[in-house]
Amino acid sequence: MSLVEVKDLSISFGDHAVVHAISLSIDPGQRVGVVGESGSGKSLTALSIIDLLPESDKTKGDIVRNVPTGESLRGKHIGMVFQEPMTALNPLMKVGDQIREALELHLPGIDFVARVAELIEEVELPPSVANRYPHELSGGQRQRIGLAIALAGEPELLIADEPTSALDMITQAQIIALIKRVCKAHNMALLFISHDLGAVAALCDFVHVLERGKQVESGTTSSVLKSPQQAYTKRLIAAAKPTRRRLTTRTIGPPLLELDGISKRFKLPGPIWAKKSYVQALSDISLTIREAECVGLVGPSGCGKTTLSRIIAGLQTAQRGTIQFDGHAYGRKLGEMPRAARRELSMVFQDPFGSFDPRLNMAQSLYEPLNLMPELDHAERRERVHMALERVGLTPEMLKRHPHAFSGGQRQRLAIARALVLRPKLVVLDEPVSALDVSIRGDVLELLADLRENFGIAYLFVSHDLDVVRAVADRVLVMDKGKIVEQGDVDTVFDAPQAEITQRLLDARLGV
Repeated sequence: MSLVEVKDLSISFGDHAVVHAISLSIDPGQRVGVVGESGSGKSLTALSIIDLLPESDKTKGDIVRNVPTGESLRGKHIGMVFQEPMTALNPLMKVGDQIREALELHLPGIDFVARVAELIEEVELPPSVANRYPHELSGGQRQRIGLAIALAGEPELLIADEPTSALDMITQAQIIALIKRVCKAHNMALLFISHDLGAVAALCDFVHVLERGKQVESGTTSSVLKSPQQAYTKRLIAAAKPTRRRLTTRTIGPPLLELDGISKRFKLPGPIWAKKSYVQALSDISLTIREAECVGLVGPSGCGKTTLSRIIAGLQTAQRGTIQFDGHAYGRKLGEMPRAARRELSMVFQDPFGSFDPRLNMAQSLYEPLNLMPELDHAERRERVHMALERVGLTPEMLKRHPHAFSGGQRQRLAIARALVLRPKLVVLDEPVSALDVSIRGDVLELLADLRENFGIAYLFVSHDLDVVRAVADRVLVMDKGKIVEQGDVDTVFDAPQAEITQRLLDARLGV
């Protein structure tokens, strides 16, 4: 008997149908993948199985769940790991308390302290993590906490919605191995939602391919990925390897951004009476980015990539070192970045949902950066916003919506559009394509290449995907434990790595 059987599931928002007659079944212990582009209905299908769709949504078809009558469906029998762990976790609660909350709901009467410790150990985290808040953890650590919460009720089925999309190669491989091990240890079935065909190939026995809400191909993972029958599946597989993009008519110019000896440390949490302790996030970082140059920045989760990006963007300060950008100096005090520099530097953040104000619709969010350019009239502003939307594959009609009304991939495209409306000299891209499906990823990379060619925009391209970095970057910097341990021409570094961490990142890549 199947744990879950979905028969002809259709979902509509008002009169707009978004999922069309999808059918699938999940047997005990079976690992099933669902792949497709952003907006194809992957997450909606998963949410319908766990009964988390809004009541206003219209659904047709049957979902048969093998759950004893009267028992809780969510958590007790079906656990879920959500796409954006920072958003899914409560920012006001320590993560250990959040795991305990799930235990109290589903398994009352047990030794909660001991069980929390067991779950934290099972997801391969140190015991001290229990006393930390979500913002104090790396992306990979937050994803592991999400998995621990999902396991708290000892479910028969785990639904994982894009659990590896924003993680570095090493952490991604670790999370996939962890999910596989946990499923085997508990004889737990898995529904794995992803746009990453390599992750699906590494984890799933069976796969369903969705296109615009329709089920276009199903079968064993090996047969579908090795011998695809449908044109759409073939396009997905072909797009998994990004096309190489380099400057053709424009040449790389003089230095635009120069960092010299940047160091940053953070105070670790602890009792007020205890001696202060610190973690060194960045140690003596020096780098140069030239006009129209694309510099890749790679490294494992927690190595300092995002901290460095935020310091460059003027959102955090450094304890030591200097920053020179387009003739302007800043970096030691918040708010000292000159207005002229802010017009010429934009950033795309790693967490697209968290980077938007949930109270503002997309029109307000995308027009806001243009306040730095009062010389533009309304028509010119409108043209810039609409052109940016068109370049990332979205339409002006979407401007009326708020952030929650978009998929993760659509939010990432909107974040890129917002960064580009100013047409800056430098864009800091922190995991800009991690939440995008492979075909949209190709379109966005093509857009970035065109802007670089036509306007001379330079990029600091932070990514865990080494294939993407190789496709777009001229040079690459490899970080580990707050230091740049290797740098050089991208082909030289990736073909003949000198640092151990570079080799580990290369070895951890997943292929179709």
